[in-house]
Amino acid sequence: MAGTISIIAPVFLVIALGFGLGRTALFRQGDAQVLITFVWYVGIPALIFGFIAPRPLPGGTELMLAAAFYLSLYSVYFLAMALAKLLFRLSLGEQGVFALATCFANGAFLGVPIMEAAYGPEGVRLLLILLSFHSLTLLPITTVVVESAGGGSGAVILRRVLGAIAHNPIMVALAAALVWSALSLPYPLWLNRLVSLPAAAAAPVGLFAAGLALSQVRISGDLPQALTAVFLKLVLLPAAVYGMGTYVFALPATWVGTATVLASLPTGMVAYSFASQYGIAPRRAASTVLLSTILSVISLTVVLLLLKSGETG
Repeated sequence: MAGTISIIAPVFLVIALGFGLGRTALFRQGDAQVLITFVWYVGIPALIFGFIAPRPLPGGTELMLAAAFYLSLYSVYFLAMALAKLLFRLSLGEQGVFALATCFANGAFLGVPIMEAAYGPEGVRLLLILLSFHSLTLLPITTVVVESAGGGSGAVILRRVLGAIAHNPIMVALAAALVWSALSLPYPLWLNRLVSLPAAAAAPVGLFAAGLALSQVRISGDLPQALTAVFLKLVLLPAAVYGMGTYVFALPATWVGTATVLASLPTGMVAYSFASQYGIAPRRAASTVLLSTILSVISLTVVLLLLKSGETG
């Protein structure tokens, strides 16, 4: 128990610090976005490049891990769309945003420090591989759903999807890292130090920025929908990933643990940003982000305790 608390507590205390200071006059509205922009465009790309470029290319086993994770994730994604339609009578566009809030984890900000503490550098490497597919698939698929609901033409939808992928800094960093690795290019000490500086700042700055951003969020409106999304995100998705990785793909326990922890993370602010961009129930998305972050303190603790007891049992 003490080991699990030592993994979880520092992460959420930094978020709480950002949340508390965000309620004071010390930080102005908009300051969080500056920090988030640094982490998203500099810190996380540096982290991805530094973990993947100097190592051999990911192989078939890593692809099996991704398959186990994303088969589970998209099963929950389309279940969420169905529930949004059947239970809450939401429109197609609202269904897409609801499903995105159910499945898009705060992996970049919360995932890295938790994974490093729980599973070490190998856990972070696997996390970053999974997160690359996260951005590559979830946002484009939800964009297709929302644009289709709005009557957008195929050409417009394709242009938006390709533009989102091309301008995603995680995709750019991943592509550069994979090319570097495939060509076995040298990775000198000066480059390692250059990449390591912003990479080291990604987690703490990201956590603090997440707290700042959440300090501006209020829980309001559509609470049953938000709580349903939180249940799917924090309970059903981790269970599905664990079951798929353990019983269907028979992956190593550490790998299953890495994927399950990622699935257990709260909803990321990206879901709120996406909802705001399209003007589709942003208050519901914001409530989902805040509630899932608060409740994930409990769910992550339980998940890590179960995983660690299973590994030692």
